[in-house]
Amino acid sequence: MAKFPYRSLTLLSLLCGLLWRIEVEYHGWTGLIWLEYFHWAVPVGFGLFLVWANGFVDVIAYRKVLFNVVAIIFGGLVYYTLYVSLTYFFSQGPTGYLLLSTTPAWKYHLFRNAFYVIIPLMPVGTFFILKLFGKNIPLTRLVMSVVGIIVSIPLSTLLLELLNHKGGHDYLHAIKSGFIIPLWCFSMGVLFLGKSVGKENRYENFNLP
Repeated sequence: MAKFPYRSLTLLSLLCGLLWRIEVEYHGWTGLIWLEYFHWAVPVGFGLFLVWANGFVDVIAYRKVLFNVVAIIFGGLVYYTLYVSLTYFFSQGPTGYLLLSTTPAWKYHLFRNAFYVIIPLMPVGTFFILKLFGKNIPLTRLVMSVVGIIVSIPLSTLLLELLNHKGGHDYLHAIKSGFIIPLWCFSMGVLFLGKSVGKENRYENFNLP
């Protein structure tokens, strides 16, 4: 993986998107069924990404274990908050009415629009985790990652339109179809491909006993 970083990241990104799409098709494409069940493609894809990412985090063994624990906790928080926000954002009909009627207006709108903040925070949080573990990442690479995450939304909807994909070409179908998954995965992955600090400075930012 380390010998062909961009090639392996591209293949990983496509695989994560494919796993998501297979699961959606298995459960059925109709309506908002895809919001009603746990997507195993998420932890599987995240696990594959983490295995790939470990090849670019050069720390001693027990600190690598800590890196993975922190990454899993961060990934879990991102998944949960994003799931809640998108559930509120996409809910329609009786489900949407129920959420609106049982949730205070301020909380409803906060949950519904939280993903606008959560999505760009994904690369920002990853950037600081990597910095904590001694990975020297240029700010330009962080900007590339954030821009990639944001641009992936209109780009994936454009791809849906160009391919005349079933269901429509909007943000909902960009996620549902899985088109956005490889773009997000690749955008996150570029953070791990930055230069590492030298061995003499590698642990300065992470002073555990």
